[in-house]
Amino acid sequence: MVAAVEHVRLMRSQKILVIGSKTPRSLNELLHATDSRVTQVADGQTAVSRAQCEMFHAAILISTGEEMDLAETLFNLRDISGSMELIILSDQSDAAKSAVPMETLVSLVPKASVMTTRELMKRLNAP
Repeated sequence: MVAAVEHVRLMRSQKILVIGSKTPRSLNELLHATDSRVTQVADGQTAVSRAQCEMFHAAILISTGEEMDLAETLFNLRDISGSMELIILSDQSDAAKSAVPMETLVSLVPKASVMTTRELMKRLNAP
């Protein structure tokens, strides 16, 4: 698993785009508890459309390891907004099933971070 989380600067009272049909309930609750304005979309195409019309501080892409859409969505979001923080949420089992290795994605989009749900929740809880 890629451990490129040092530059994550998450996210209280920010506008966050969450992309994925299977958002962990605990993550949703925690994002709302941080007073963040969360926009949830189910797929990459909808995410790209929203990002073209609205400004988001961060995007959290939830990987299930099954969709090819993740890489394309990541590249499109990077191109739309260079300042948007990009976080790929991926657990070990998801990464093993992924069509594009996480290491490849991070090498192509260096500002993207890959972390597990637990790692992201720890960062959100940090003072």
